[in-house]
Amino acid sequence: MKTSLLVTALVLSTVIFGWAQADNEAIKRVLRSETEGFFKRDKAEWSNAWAHTPYIHFAANLYGGDFMLVKGWNKLEKQFASQFKSSKISDKVAVRNSNYTIHQNGNMAFVAYDQTLIDSHGKTTSKESRTLEKLDGQWKIINVTALTNLKSFGLAQTSK
Repeated sequence: MKTSLLVTALVLSTVIFGWAQADNEAIKRVLRSETEGFFKRDKAEWSNAWAHTPYIHFAANLYGGDFMLVKGWNKLEKQFASQFKSSKISDKVAVRNSNYTIHQNGNMAFVAYDQTLIDSHGKTTSKESRTLEKLDGQWKIINVTALTNLKSFGLAQTSK
């Protein structure tokens, strides 16, 4: 009896671990697709990564020293509409994400990671966090916080 319980527990833990790993990989694909879709000016790819709900949020610091907070899919779509009007891609951007921390709890996941964007102008790094929700079996982004390292743009305070 003890042996069969132990075997059952081991099999179940292996299956559950496999599901979590599959979800982690699916989550990473969604995050990469959202960013790459944005830089390729592929609105369908970018849009597909997002939940189209009134409760989504997008927050980021901006190069001019300001910040942006957008609430709701309709407002986010309008905010970035001009980015997708031209199909001409001004620069090829390589996206490199690393140091993932993924915490799943049911149909919700919180992810933090480092992002590096490389284009003809150089390298931009950021600390990223995302919250995703599993809707109809698909992971979708519901919250973005993007904190870009602005030191190379002369905006960091210098200590004396």
